Amino acid sequence: MKGGKWPSRLIVVVFLGALTWALYIGWDRRKPQDPIEIFAGITYGCALLEATNEGSGLVHWVRIDLTAPGVELYVTPLDPSALAEGWQYRLRLTKDVVESEHLAVAINGTMFTSNSGWPRMSGDLAKSIETVVADHKVSHVWEDTYLLWFDDELTPYLRPSKPPTTTDLEMAKFGIGGQGVGLQDGKVWPGSSRAPDSRTAVAIDRRRKLLFLAVGEYISPRLLLETLAERGARDGMLLDGGGSSSMVIGQWAHGIRPGILYGGRRPVATNFGVRARSVDANR
Repeated sequence: MKGGKWPSRLIVVVFLGALTWALYIGWDRRKPQDPIEIFAGITYGCALLEATNEGSGLVHWVRIDLTAPGVELYVTPLDPSALAEGWQYRLRLTKDVVESEHLAVAINGTMFTSNSGWPRMSGDLAKSIETVVADHKVSHVWEDTYLLWFDDELTPYLRPSKPPTTTDLEMAKFGIGGQGVGLQDGKVWPGSSRAPDSRTAVAIDRRRKLLFLAVGEYISPRLLLETLAERGARDGMLLDGGGSSSMVIGQWAHGIRPGILYGGRRPVATNFGVRARSVDANR
């Protein structure tokens, strides 16, 4: 009889654990948000998708004015300790990168491999699959990389060809590789996948020097890129997705709660982010 109490106690513990987790997720989950300037030069918005076969849930996006005073880009640099062991990076959570690098916003970056068991842990050795450029240092050149890159004046470039040219790599101060340019001249490629999953995307308007970042909870590549096009993006592509998808807002954000907007519980090899002044600093 005494031993028979354990199964019921275990059921209670599991139930309470599940309830606590559900309450945490419910409290932490964001809500739709009209566009708002959260840092100087950075506008954030959040939309709730109408449920279709191409997705549902929330889409978070930011628009960054690369001409705004104080705006700086961040791309994960090569890690010397990882290089010494034949790798390139050590896995890190996006929120930890935002905190340590004092970023206004960051998303996960390229696809990667690691020496991890399961689950992946922060500090595990990793390599990026696509090309990455951090402060003029090129990680490597992968033949299937489409590269979003920025020169010393933060002018953005995203050519619909691969791999990046030698000239592009010489001029690039920062760059992040992706899986195909699905948005060109404001139009989404008709063959873009309509299969929903957690997705991360980047896009630009080169003429206006605007950068767009987006993460969707459950959305197709076509719909995510269309969402960015509707907000002014001209050229764009997807980064790593699925369990890697994440977006984190830094401390001192104006008008919204800082922290994880989505994902961020899986450490990744590279992150792409922006530093910016607080809104109050520019008043």
